[in-house]
Amino acid sequence: MKRAIGIYLIAQALLTYLTIKMMYTPFIVKALNRNTGVMTVSYSYPLTYWLICIASGMMLIVGMYLVFAKEKKQIFN
Repeated sequence: MKRAIGIYLIAQALLTYLTIKMMYTPFIVKALNRNTGVMTVSYSYPLTYWLICIASGMMLIVGMYLVFAKEKKQIFN
């Protein structure tokens, strides 16, 4: 049962990451230095993107633990 829940959490984490990767587009900020003519472009994602990435990473770790954890043997029957 623990292994099935672990596989579900791993699949959920991967699908969530792929979904948010397609949904969110970064904010693009362009800054032009008038003295040198160099344009600096920076990309930033919204805070919810990073929160979802952290949550899916935690789900991935817990799922991997549940899949690869050894079952404890019972001493008393």
